[in-house]
Order: sequence, then structure tokens, then C-alpha cells
Amino acid sequence: IPGRLAKISDWAQEEASGYAIPKELERFGQTVLEENLKKGGAVPTLPLFSQIDELLASRPGIRDLIPQRAAKVVRSRMQASKRQAHQLSFDDLLKDLDGALGSSLGERLCERIRTTYRVAMIDEFQDTDPQQYRIFHRLYCLQESGSQESGSQESGGHTGTALLMIGDPKQAIYGFRGADIFTYIQARRNVSAHYTLGRNWRSSSALVGAVNGLFERAKDPFIYEADIPFLPVEAQGKSKALQLDGEAAPVLHCWQLTGQPTFNRGDYQSKMARATAAEIHRQLTLAREGKAKIGDQAVKAGDIAVLVRTGAEGKLVQQERARLAIASVYLSNRESVLEQTEAREILLILHACQNPSEERSLRAALATGLFDLDAKALDGLASDERAWESAVQEFMEYRSIWHRRGVLAMLRALLHRRNLASSLLASPYGERRLTNFLHLGELLQQVSSELDGEYALLRWLGEAVSRPNGQDGSQVLRLESERKLVQIVTIHKSKGLEYPLVFLPFICSHRTAETPLYH
Repeated sequence: IPGRLAKISDWAQEEASGYAIPKELERFGQTVLEENLKKGGAVPTLPLFSQIDELLASRPGIRDLIPQRAAKVVRSRMQASKRQAHQLSFDDLLKDLDGALGSSLGERLCERIRTTYRVAMIDEFQDTDPQQYRIFHRLYCLQESGSQESGSQESGGHTGTALLMIGDPKQAIYGFRGADIFTYIQARRNVSAHYTLGRNWRSSSALVGAVNGLFERAKDPFIYEADIPFLPVEAQGKSKALQLDGEAAPVLHCWQLTGQPTFNRGDYQSKMARATAAEIHRQLTLAREGKAKIGDQAVKAGDIAVLVRTGAEGKLVQQERARLAIASVYLSNRESVLEQTEAREILLILHACQNPSEERSLRAALATGLFDLDAKALDGLASDERAWESAVQEFMEYRSIWHRRGVLAMLRALLHRRNLASSLLASPYGERRLTNFLHLGELLQQVSSELDGEYALLRWLGEAVSRPNGQDGSQVLRLESERKLVQIVTIHKSKGLEYPLVFLPFICSHRTAETPLYH
């Protein structure tokens, strides 16, 4: 036994080089001990023995190891590729600054930055990731020895400087751009005073009261009660109420499925989508009869928003609306056309047009959904020289049209030659995809008039796809009748927006992480 314990101790203390577990540890699992027990003996039931069994049962398998290895390899190759191309991403800028601040000359750099920027205010702080917070903490706060944070700013002992963090911790749960709730919690613990906006200026008094009552009755509604408490607010908002059939409707209405003790996810989502569609249909029917009003205005389809978590939920809701002939759109008002799949597909097509003889670029373009070629057809191009030469010639013709008449004319030629309008309209959400394609063509034609050549346009589109701007009116998704439709929006995209009537059909569904994350 001493020898086995020594090997386990060595394994536990050495730097990990893999996922192997020594066989000596396996001998101390509760199951193995009981299997090897001599007749008449007894094995004590200790938490450690059971925990060893749990460790052995949950050891990483091949499905866990491959993504971890792939992430390391891809990250390494991306860095090498960027170094070769003399490129830096925004993530690289953060990584380099974080490393510089932690180096032997880091304090000198901190002092230079603090001298230039005496006060830093971080809006939407809940979207801050651990690396970003570490940078600001080093800049404006003393390290663990002798730190003195006060107020909602981390003054940290640096005279005449302040760091103010402004945000809503409940929104950090979205995991936006790598943010996590524990970054907020750590930052909150590092300051001694916190300030809260105590008045809601948007919602009606009745709705604010209902929300206060709902969350005040819940035990630890946000799990980490000590760090994220629920704080009731006062109302200073609108007083217009929903009137249905001459009576004021409840401001908060909860539905509960009945008929059986449990429902699987599919049944739950189907029933709730159908119930939501039926209720919207009822309210719009009453509105046409003058019996559904908000204040003195009849309820309109554009007043209604259905909030979902995923595109799949959005499609399910749309299907049920269509069944009842209710026009709806899965769209965020601030969503850019450059965020759509069609923008990335057109970027690949333009790259292929610039150099049709480059096999890799041409294959990438032909593999886009716009060409609608399956894997067998794409693979067949490799063995069919005539078909491949035909594709090369086709893209050479597109390049010629682009040079002579512009990018919009080239995309229209592609639209006509490949009969894209018919094929897209025959596919699910084809009208949306065709609208995006034409919108992008017009946008690229407009931008190209301000740039010098095709390569400049390619560079602009590549950068725009990686950083779309939904605030730019020319980029906002087009749909002329958008305001007349029921809007289906993800909860994430709905942040900051207002809707008179909101449905949350799938609010009770959730996914439990298969593998817990440790912080």
C-alpha cells in the first residue's frame, strides 16, 4: 500500500502531460475494494473511495480529447498564418496588451496609460471577459497587497484615477463574446459600494409591480444571491393597458400545460408554439372588431413580439403562425445583412471570381448554398476535367462582367445563369435569402464607387463581415412590411428594445450542460 500511495502522490503533484490515470488509483475505488474483499471482511464507506469511482467513470474519452487537441492546433496555425500575413486581430491586441501589462515593464506602461486616461468608464460591463477585466484591474487598481477599492469605482490607491463599471449582471448570463457571470462577480467583490438605478421609465406601473412580485417570491432567482440580488424598482412608465373584449387584461399572464404529468421537449415546444399562435390570432381578430386595444389604439401585428432563444425555436413559431395565416418575420431590427450567410457566400464567390484558376477558392465558392451542389457533385468535379474547365470558364466570365460593368451586374449575371431566384424561392426561407442576395449586390455596388478597385472591395467586404454594423442604415436587413408583421426575435437580440405585447412561449425550457465548467 505505501508504494501505491507514493505513485499516486507523484502523479498528483507532477505537471499533467496527458489524461492517463495510474492503475494504483483505481485500486482505491469503492467498487474495486468491495470486489477484492476477503470473505468476512468489511470495506469502510468513505467519500474519497466513492469520489475515485466517480473520477474513473467520468474520465475524458476520445470525444473529449479530439476537440481539445483540435483547438490547440487550430489556434497555433491561425497565429502562424497571421504572423506570416503581418496581421493582428482584436483578440491579439488584447492578448498582447495583457502580456505587456504583466511583464517586468508593465508598471511603466500602466503609468503612461493612467496619465493619458485618468478615468475609465466601462458601459455594458457585464459583457467583459476575464482578460479584459484583468487589464483594467492592473491599470487602475493596486494588486492584492493593499488594494483599496471604494464606491462604484476601483480607485485602488492610484491618486486621481477611477474605474467605473456600469452594467446589468443578469445580462452576463448570455455569455456575450466570451463574457461570463463570474467576471462580474469578481469585479463586484473588488469594490465596496454599489449604485443602482431604482426607477423604471419604460414599463407600466402594473407590469413593474408584477415583475417585482414574481422575483421577490422566488428563492435565489439568479442563483448567486449574495452577488446578484434582486432589487425591486419603482415605476415611472406608461399607463396604457391592454383591453380585451372590454376588460383590462392581466399584465403578466402565465400558461401551464395540463393533461399529463410530464412532457418531452418536442411536445412542449409544439404545444406552446400552437397556443401562442392561437392567442395572437384571437387578439388580432378582436382588434379587427374593435375589441382589442392598447390605450385607444387597436392592437396591430407590429405591436407583438415573440421572444425565442434559437433559430430553431423561431422557425417553429413561424410555422404555427403561417398555419393560421398570421404574417411574421424572424428578424432583429438591428440585424445587419452582413451578418447573414449570404454575405459570407458572396465573399467566397468574389474571391473565386478574382482568380478562377485557383482551385481552392473556386471549390469554396461552388460549395456555398447558393450553388446548391451536394458533396457528390462537388467531388465529381475533381474527376471530370470538362466540368471543372466549364466552372473555371464560368467564373472567368463573371470576372469580366465585374471589371466591365460592376459587381452588381456580375451578381445579377450569376443570378440569371444559375437560375438562383427560382431555386432560392423553392427552398425554406428562400424569399429572405433572395432579398439578402439582392441587397448585398446593391450595397457592394454603392461601396465599390468609393473604393479603388476590386481588391479594395474584397478587403472591405471581408472586414465588414467580421464586424457588421447594424446601426448603419444601408446594412439593416430589408423587409418593407416588417412593421406590419408579428416580430420573432431572439432574447439576446431583444436587449434594449421595447414591444407593447410580448410572448415567451419557451421560457420554461432549458438545457443542462453535459460537462460542468469549473471556475
